[in-house]
Amino acid sequence: MSKSNWNADNGQLDGLVGQEGQAVAEDLAAAQALRYAEELRTLYAEERKQRRTAERTLEQLGDSYSTTVRALAAALELRDDETGGHAERVTRLALELARSIDPGLLDDPQLEYGFLLHDLGKIGVPDSILLKPGPLTARERETMRDHPILGERIVARVPYLRGTARHVVAAHHERWDGEGYPRRLRALGIPQCARIFAVVDAFDAMTNERPYRAAMKSDRAMAEIERCSGSQFDPLVVEAFLSLQDVRPAA
Repeated sequence: MSKSNWNADNGQLDGLVGQEGQAVAEDLAAAQALRYAEELRTLYAEERKQRRTAERTLEQLGDSYSTTVRALAAALELRDDETGGHAERVTRLALELARSIDPGLLDDPQLEYGFLLHDLGKIGVPDSILLKPGPLTARERETMRDHPILGERIVARVPYLRGTARHVVAAHHERWDGEGYPRRLRALGIPQCARIFAVVDAFDAMTNERPYRAAMKSDRAMAEIERCSGSQFDPLVVEAFLSLQDVRPAA
């Protein structure tokens, strides 16, 4: 074979080797890509599994909190048979009112906890006052008015109650005009959750029996709520409350 022929053949051989090498490299790259994709799928599946586990844990924890709060609210009401079921009634109605004002408020589970435990501080009020079958004296009223402060002190010790729930417990007897208690907050200085609850709490108190008075009809109670708009209650909350189907008198 002449030199020129050998060089030509060698060039063909180099070309074949180059083509085969490129094919091998492409196969290796493809295999590596497949392994990488499989690793990603495995990592993603593991991440999803861990996320589902975390979500189930949080859900179980939330259920545990809710159960504990409801049990505590029910235990508190055992002291006051005249208002049995009060906490659950006002909670349902207050949540409905909150939803009509701003649905985003219900994203905070503490809102419901605060509604349920609003009277937690009454655990420190003597039975002779709490269960008195008649109007309270001035001194007894002062003792009763301590219950928001007592309740706030209790919930402040519980991490998952220190936010919105604490605001409801501490401020649900404040008034729009600043004449409420215990801190004489006024207008927008009162947390919104407490302004919402104050209207519902008053309505429920008026429309249920007490040892010293009969229950009002709902239309009369609604008229009283409307009359106190701008003095005792936030006018915008009152407007939303009066539009709720659940509080309108039956036709």
